[in-house]
Parts: sequence; structure tokens; C-alpha cells
Amino acid sequence: MHPEINAALDLPQVARYLLAARGDGVAAHALAANARAPSRVLNILSKAAVGGITTDGGGEALVDISVAQSAFFGSLRTRSVFFRMLDQGFRRVPLRTHLGIVSASATAWIVGEGDPKPLSRLTLSNPALVPQKAVALIVTTDEIARDTSAAGQSLISQELRAAVADTVDEAFFDTIMAGASSNPSSGSDQLSMVADLRALLGAVNTTGGGSLFWAMSVDVGNRVALINDGKGAMSPTGGEFLNLPALVSGAIPAGTLRLVNASAIAANADSISLDVSGQVSIHMRDDADAEAALVSMFQSNGVALKAEVSFGVETTRADAVAEITDIAW
Repeated sequence: MHPEINAALDLPQVARYLLAARGDGVAAHALAANARAPSRVLNILSKAAVGGITTDGGGEALVDISVAQSAFFGSLRTRSVFFRMLDQGFRRVPLRTHLGIVSASATAWIVGEGDPKPLSRLTLSNPALVPQKAVALIVTTDEIARDTSAAGQSLISQELRAAVADTVDEAFFDTIMAGASSNPSSGSDQLSMVADLRALLGAVNTTGGGSLFWAMSVDVGNRVALINDGKGAMSPTGGEFLNLPALVSGAIPAGTLRLVNASAIAANADSISLDVSGQVSIHMRDDADAEAALVSMFQSNGVALKAEVSFGVETTRADAVAEITDIAW
């Protein structure tokens, strides 16, 4: 197996052993050692035994955490819009830094020999790429937490990836859609579809360059997959539409199609931390309008895994993203 694929499994394995040990880092390390887990997983768990799974500190464990974290983020690009664009599209810059951004291009001039050379004034903006936290929570029964089989590992790995991807995507879209162009669909027939697509392209593809991505809700993805654009490269889970990458996300409201110019967005993901406890109490509810019930993990024979991702995102141009809502074509 390719070493990068192995590295992508490290954090899910760390999560599995922490769940099996109900958050006890020493016990988790012992379980991993008995199961002959990879050395990188053992090194990460050795740090968990004294200080939790974070990127603070130094030494070999920190290097292993960085490798595992990078590979895990890379593995999310097949599900997450944010991590797909982070892998290929965004302007990646360090978090907690101020960005010097040219927001109006200088004008080129043709001048004669010996004539003064005019220079148009540049307009600079200086936003800070401030980190924000996206917290994903997974609650399992104690029986599932203690299942260290291949099936148990696969379940934890899938749930961890899904929870982190969806939570980060939701926070990402909340940030970039603030103040973005948003208009309802012009109708339900083919001409309306063309008008809607033209409106999105006109709002975002203003310079003829950049990294353009379609991002759509699940129901719109189902509709777009049935449109014959001559390529047949679109599926209900994503692909290509009009020769541009098309991404489907459950974090996008139903009936919504967005066009994103990723090169007009500065972003990065800084770190991920994992915490496990069988003692906490969690407010849980199925209905967003209903009153949350306080559930004790200890009393309900449950274990909670919290994955906290630190990331930052900032649009650098007003035409970075636009959306069409209420799509029925």
C-alpha cells in the first residue's frame, strides 16, 4: 500500500484506540502496542498519554502528528468541498497572518523614449486570516468503541471523515456566503437553466482566469447528473459539469447551486485535535426546534469523540462566489 494511504489511516486508528480505552491515553497506547499498530500511531498515542492529540510541543511525536494530519486532510478531498479546494484551488497562506492583496490591477501604459512613466495607484486590502474552530462530535456505544476489528476500524474511520468534512464545509460556506450574490432560479425549464448558469458565470467568471468549481446541494447534484452536456462526466456524487469540477455537499441547502472561484479565496487548515471521554454529558436532539436532552455518556453506556479542526478562510475579491437558490429545473 502507498505510504500516503497508510498515513491517511493513522488518525482514524488513533481515534479507534482512544475510543476503546474511553479516552485513557496510557491504555490506548497499550491496546495499540498489543495490536502491533504502526509506529506512527504508537508515537502519536504516546503523546496522548501525557498531553492529548494536538500539534503543540515537539519531538518525533509532533512530526508524526503533522504527517498523519496532512494525510487525513488530504483523504477528505473526496467528500469535502473545502478540503478539495484546499488541495487544489485556494490560495494557501498561513493562518494568523495579514494578507497584502492587490484588489485593483495597475494600468499598463505605452510611453515614448525619455517620457515619464505613469503608474496607477494600487488599492491594497489587508485582512487577517483568522483561525476558526469547527467541532465534529461522534457518539458511539461502548460496544462499538471497544470493537478493534477491521469492521470496527472501518466504521470509525468513515464516521470521523464524514463528521469532520461536513462540519468544516458548513462553517466554510457560512463564511464565504456572507454578503455573496444570491438570486432565486428564473424558472423550471431548460431556458431558465441556461439563464441561471449564465448568471452565475457572469457574476464569478469576470476575469477569465482562476479556479472555478461548481458546488451544489444533493438534490441539485441529482438533477445535474441527468443533464446531457456532451461529456457524461457528472454523477450524483460529483464529477465535471461544463468542463468544470462539480462538487456535491450535504452542507449546501436544498435547491442551491453555487459557483466558486477558489483562487479568489485565501484559506488553510492548521491543526486537528482529538478528545475522547466516557464521562461527559452531551446535549442531544434530533429536531433543531426541539429542546435538547442532556445525556450522560457514563449512564447511557456511551463514548464521545470530539474532533476539533482549526482552519481559516477569507475571500479576497467580491466576485469569489455566487449562488442560485430554489432550483427546480
